[in-house]
Amino acid sequence: MNTHRHSTPPHAKSWVMDTMNGTPSKLGRSPDLGIRPGEEPLTLAWADGRERQQVISLAASEGRQTMNLRTKPYVKLVVLRRPQGGLAGWAGMDADSDPKRPELFSHYVYPEYRGRGLGALLEHVGWAWLDRRGCRTAYVSMELDSSGDLFKRGRASGYCRQVSLAIDVRMALAGSIAARGPLDIDALPIRVPRG
Repeated sequence: MNTHRHSTPPHAKSWVMDTMNGTPSKLGRSPDLGIRPGEEPLTLAWADGRERQQVISLAASEGRQTMNLRTKPYVKLVVLRRPQGGLAGWAGMDADSDPKRPELFSHYVYPEYRGRGLGALLEHVGWAWLDRRGCRTAYVSMELDSSGDLFKRGRASGYCRQVSLAIDVRMALAGSIAARGPLDIDALPIRVPRG
């Protein structure tokens, strides 16, 4: 989406949020700050230092991987900010640690914000950033515990706990643009309209 501030070109499709689903998760609900999650606009932005530390703390408290954010200060982190403070979700990307294996990591959207395309929005930022960096293939790790039937056999093996998927960055970005319109990552922060 080629937007700056609150404007949307007529040819671009909007990133619009649907209603919340309220599904419980390990991380639980985002903090209640007086506005129903389904009724608030969000801001998509590159994380600042405080938000980075907040994501590390939230992920660590749930036993999720935090190594990339803790040990690699140059990795990029994009967040969905709530208007009264707090986060609705985040995603990280790294093309510098191992240029032959760039990756998207720590992708998370709070349950009450799921089902609105916000996860796809975070991925879109990642694909656009990686494409700009010249990455043609990127890797996404999936924990077997949260990936369902697809990985039952790997988990049954006893020695496989995580799987990395190789993603064609250009194809993923083209699919995201086709489904939702272009997104100018140089325009961040941008407002994500109410659902």
